[in-house]
Amino acid sequence: MNNKTLFIVLSICGLILSALIIRNGRLLVLAIPFLVYLMIGILQSPNEMALLAQRITDKPGVAAGEPVELRVIVKNHGKGLVNLCLRDTLFPSMKIIDGHIFQRLSLATGETTEINYVFEAARGIYSWNAIHASAGDPFGLFERELDIPASAEVYVRPLSMKIRHVPLKPRSILHATGPIPARLAGPGTDFFGIREYRTGDPLRRLNWRLNARHPRKLFTNEYEREEIADFGLVLDARKLTDSDEMEKALFENSVCAALSLSKVLLKAGNRVALLIFGETTTSLFPGYGKRQLNLIERNLARATQGSNLPFSYLEYFPVRLFPSRSVIIMLSTVDSRDLETYARLRSFGYDVLLISPDPVEYAARTLPLTDINTLAVRAARVERIVRLKQLVKMGIQVINWQVNQPLETIINKAGGNIPHRRNV
Repeated sequence: MNNKTLFIVLSICGLILSALIIRNGRLLVLAIPFLVYLMIGILQSPNEMALLAQRITDKPGVAAGEPVELRVIVKNHGKGLVNLCLRDTLFPSMKIIDGHIFQRLSLATGETTEINYVFEAARGIYSWNAIHASAGDPFGLFERELDIPASAEVYVRPLSMKIRHVPLKPRSILHATGPIPARLAGPGTDFFGIREYRTGDPLRRLNWRLNARHPRKLFTNEYEREEIADFGLVLDARKLTDSDEMEKALFENSVCAALSLSKVLLKAGNRVALLIFGETTTSLFPGYGKRQLNLIERNLARATQGSNLPFSYLEYFPVRLFPSRSVIIMLSTVDSRDLETYARLRSFGYDVLLISPDPVEYAARTLPLTDINTLAVRAARVERIVRLKQLVKMGIQVINWQVNQPLETIINKAGGNIPHRRNV
C-alpha cells in the first residue's frame, strides 16, 4: 500500500467516524466519492502479470569508454496493463549517453515494447539477470511488482597501451618457431655464423666471398633459430598504502600494461599465463592465441584491489602455472617485505622482470609544494632506489615506470637482457 492509497483509506475512515460521532449525514456523503475512487482502483488493479523479456547487446566485450547499445524487448502474454512501469538496472560506473532506462506505458495483450539505450562504462564485468516491472490501476493506488528474467553480460576490458615489441631474451625457450633468438643455428633471418658445406645445404646460403678465397672448400652461412618461450604475468592487486586515489591510478595503469604485454607476447606466438594477486588470487594457466587473450581480458576486466596478502604465498604455486625457467613479468609497486620472495623466485630458476609503477613520483606530482612534502618525497625516493638496487643485485631486471611516460619507450631503453645467475 503506497502513500496515496493510505491517504484515501484514512480519509474514508475519518469521515465515517466523524459522521458517526457527531451524527451528521453530510459527512457520510462526503466519504462516498473517496470510496468510489478506492473501489475503482481495486477493480482495475492487475491480479497477475504475464510478461516475457529478452535482452540484446550489440557487443559482448568492449574497451573502457567505448559505447554499448543495449535493448530490452518486453512482450505481454497476459491481460492488458494500463499503467505499466519498466525500469532497468544502472550500475554506478555506467553512464547513459543516449536513451532511457525507464519507461511508463500501457501494454495491451500480445503487444510488445522496447527499452533502448546506449551507455559507456569503466573497466569491469556488467551482468543483468532481470528487468524490474511494476503495474497498477489507472489511479496508481495499488501496484504489483515483478522481476522479469532477462539476462546478459558485457565485459569492459582495460584500455590497451601502444606496445609493438618486448625485447626479452629468455634463457629457456620452447621448440617451436617464434620471435625469440634461440642462440642456435637453424632457420631464421639473423646471421649466426659460418660452417663448412654439408650435403643438402641450400645453394642460396653459400658464402661466395669465402668460397672465392678458398677454392677447394665450400662454406655455408648459418642463421639464428627463432623460437617461442613461456611467460607468466603477475599483477599485484594489493593495497600497500593509505592513499586510495594513488593506489587506484597506479593499479589501473598496471592492468592496462598487463593487457598490452599479453597482446604483444601472444601475437608473437608465445605461451602466456596470468596471476592476479590480491585479497584473493586469480590464476590462468599457460595458453596460446586469441582464446587465451580473451580469457586474460575477462580476468583483467574483473580485477579489483584487496587487502594485503603476504607475497610469500607465490612460493607455493604449482610449476604448471609457471613452468620451470619461464620468464615472470611482475607488475608491482614493491613492498619491503617482498624482497625475500623475489630472491626465492630467482633461486627456483625463473627469469624475473619487474615493471614497477613509481608511487613516489606520482605522489610528488599530486602533493602540495611545501617544505615538509619536499623532504618526505626525497626520503621516499632514496628508500625506493635502495630497494630497487637490492632487487637488481639478485639478478632481477627492474624497470622503474613513471606512469605519465609511455611504457614502450621505457622497456626499449631498458633492453631485454635479463641478468642470469644460477644461485642467489
